[in-house]
Amino acid sequence: MASTTTVHDIPDHVLELALLRLVSPVCLVRAASACKPWCRVVADAGFLARFRLLRVPRILGLCLNCSNPPVFVPSPAPGIPVSQSFSLDFLPEVPGTWETVDSRDGLLLLRNRDRNSSWSRRSDPDLVVCEPKARRCQAISLRDRLSGRICLGVFLLRGGTTTISMSNFRVIVVLLRERMLARRHGVPEACVYQASTSTSNRHWSYVSCAWKGNIDIPCATAAFYFVGRAGGSLYWAIIGGAGAALVLDEATAAVSLEAVPAVSIGWREEALCFRVIGGEDGTLRAVHLSENNLRVFARQLKGGGGGATEWVLQKLLRLPRGTDGFLGRAMIVAEHDEYVLVAPRHGRWLFSVDLKTMTVERFRERNKYEEPAAYPYGLPWPPTLKA
Repeated sequence: MASTTTVHDIPDHVLELALLRLVSPVCLVRAASACKPWCRVVADAGFLARFRLLRVPRILGLCLNCSNPPVFVPSPAPGIPVSQSFSLDFLPEVPGTWETVDSRDGLLLLRNRDRNSSWSRRSDPDLVVCEPKARRCQAISLRDRLSGRICLGVFLLRGGTTTISMSNFRVIVVLLRERMLARRHGVPEACVYQASTSTSNRHWSYVSCAWKGNIDIPCATAAFYFVGRAGGSLYWAIIGGAGAALVLDEATAAVSLEAVPAVSIGWREEALCFRVIGGEDGTLRAVHLSENNLRVFARQLKGGGGGATEWVLQKLLRLPRGTDGFLGRAMIVAEHDEYVLVAPRHGRWLFSVDLKTMTVERFRERNKYEEPAAYPYGLPWPPTLKA
């Protein structure tokens, strides 16, 4: 009598070919949950690298600060269920409003926007890191010594390894203080919070921001605009800074000034149309939106050796007109290594531009909300799988 053939008899190389055809990382995680042999194949680093080359992880949706708590808008991407809407109703109750300030690999960072108001309680947390899918969160209080300094931003970083989780993350607060004997000139500083499974090991610490080269920057919040993260660094455009950006290394907190493409950032409105992003090959790229023309630049080595680099225009796209027949002055509201999200200055609709194919896709569900800022929310990649 012939033996019965089951899915466990499929050779690994055939199973890999089938799994590589799945339409999204969400489907891949579901397949890995089916049985141990499939999970073993999916958990292999080589397979994950090949899958990533074929399909860059898409976001599940956008987190918008248009209500309290913020609202989740599902992505229109294929393979992602629209019903996958993660409510944030499990956040700690505070008299004020929770506002999303960063997102990374399945986690969200929110701040208590009204922490310093008259009705705020001393026990209220300043920040919270949460995992919407698991409905878990960790409240964080800022150190009193941060007062008196200018805050350039609060960001969510990976912990001591290459992964991030509720027990393995860092929060960095990037600050400016006035330079001694040089008023109106700033000195960057940083304060880092380290998460841990043990409450006693959770702590804040000041980090010295070593300078790379000469840095002469203003000491005013209005002079800076955050324009993205790429290659393990955070980037701020300097308003009127003659084509320079302030850069902070996430791992070391070292700061430097780096040249950006020759685009005009003379005032804050122009900074809304500029982003710095990374890429799979490690190439630093910049996206600039001007008169509805979307330009993608790449930083490349100059010919002749020597290690010098230059910005080269890679792609150009004329954006489509809006539902009212005219896009108006548009701005970039969010960025990712593979796309940017664009919206008109005065309007409710939004669309994404795939930077690889330069195709445009509308976020139709987003039309109901007026909040311009959007924070992409996606599953961690690579996924944590145990074979």
